[in-house]
Amino acid sequence: MPYIEPSEYLDVEGRAGEPIALPIAGGPATGHAWSLELPEGVERIEDGPQRPLDPSLRLGGASGGYLRVTAPRGEHVIVARLARPWQPDQPVRVVSIRLHVG
Repeated sequence: MPYIEPSEYLDVEGRAGEPIALPIAGGPATGHAWSLELPEGVERIEDGPQRPLDPSLRLGGASGGYLRVTAPRGEHVIVARLARPWQPDQPVRVVSIRLHVG
């Protein structure tokens, strides 16, 4: 996949061995899906519980739950891309998430 500069940078804190919610929601009704570039030791787990739709949010603010990961102690960087499955090289949103795990 070609490199695309992130348009957003977010910081997230969590605890080792516990689910960590990322500030991006799964399940957009637009046909787009998040793909995550995970560093070694960071694993995606089942999404968080459903949440109500906030009409003020646009793309990526659907009624799905937040994406979640587990990670070991340390500093990690996750790159999240929101794209249609048949157009993975054309994301509509790219987010760099700095994950601080204690």
